[in-house]
Amino acid sequence: MNRIAMSRKNFLELAAGSAVGAALFRFPALGLASEPQKASRSLKAVGLADLPGAIDAAKASSLVDRSFKNIVECVERIGNEPLRRETLKLVKDPTLTFLEQYTSPASVEKLYAALAAEKLVDPAKVDAAHLLPPMDKPVQAFMTAPGSGYGSHHSYPGGLATHVDVNLHITETLCRIYDEVYMYEADRDVAVAAQALHDIAKPYVFQWQPDGSSLKEYPVAGQGAHHVISLAEVIWRNFPAEEVIAQACAHGAPSSPKEEEAVCGWLKAAALMAGKDPVKYGLLAPSGKSFPGPHRQEGYIVHLGDHDWVLSVPAAQKAVKTLRRIAGEMYGMSEADLNGAKFNAFRNYVGAQTSYMFLNALEGREDGYALAAAEVAAIILK
Repeated sequence: MNRIAMSRKNFLELAAGSAVGAALFRFPALGLASEPQKASRSLKAVGLADLPGAIDAAKASSLVDRSFKNIVECVERIGNEPLRRETLKLVKDPTLTFLEQYTSPASVEKLYAALAAEKLVDPAKVDAAHLLPPMDKPVQAFMTAPGSGYGSHHSYPGGLATHVDVNLHITETLCRIYDEVYMYEADRDVAVAAQALHDIAKPYVFQWQPDGSSLKEYPVAGQGAHHVISLAEVIWRNFPAEEVIAQACAHGAPSSPKEEEAVCGWLKAAALMAGKDPVKYGLLAPSGKSFPGPHRQEGYIVHLGDHDWVLSVPAAQKAVKTLRRIAGEMYGMSEADLNGAKFNAFRNYVGAQTSYMFLNALEGREDGYALAAAEVAAIILK
């Protein structure tokens, strides 16, 4: 998938000294008193021998709790009452109800065959057994899920909440900017609902495993399955076509016929999963390669709003590498520990408490490793 890399301002300008720098990061009021609306950091320390599982790590995080509350508050500002109600319902309970159609192996095989016939799954990359996530237990809460796969962005317990919180901030800001600069109002309700729900399948797709890692994701229609599965759920629940199309655009703007055809492929796969006709629903033109009618801007806004990954993917990868070094040097973890459940619990808890973005910002300072190690020491007690 082609994404547009966007430049970012350096958003952290803090003291370089380890002790002072760490204090400033944790307590913004010490150095940033002119920004009273900036939330203070609250870290819950725990002993190395008492690290909780992934779900409990998210529940212990004030960062994750605040992000989830921000998401709910943003959705509650949607003016369209039915859209607000249904979006909020799904955020608070991300149970994928369309999966009720696929409770037997035969029904999943039939779906797989239908997708394969439309060239929407690649048999070389995914088989029927891995088409849908396991459904043998209740879905985890939105706020305990990771933001992506275990080697990608926000891949810590509660990372989904911080990821979507950031994206909603960007999306609302874009809507406001277009109003202030171009003097017209984009449909904020559609953009916010689409952004809030664009990753709603991640609690299922990235289920936490016994070793503390998350479930592997497989592709559908050339995308990580979570994208198509999230679309299938809102189609199954009869969300407005304009919301569904805007949500589909999170992973690709229809900026050219080729790119639009790719987005239409995701919509086609999702509609097939949901058992709906995408043309009658208003998602696709009869050709199946374009949207009906003129393009609305909300899809582009949602796509732009989902670009936190440009920074958060490399930030997460670098932060985890630094945590491996800290775990080995400061906490005596062996190579076996670093490649198993012990380190996974370590990185999950640190990530949930402080975020990989924050750790990466620390390690970007002149004495960044010392700052990162000091931050970890404030969270993980020997």
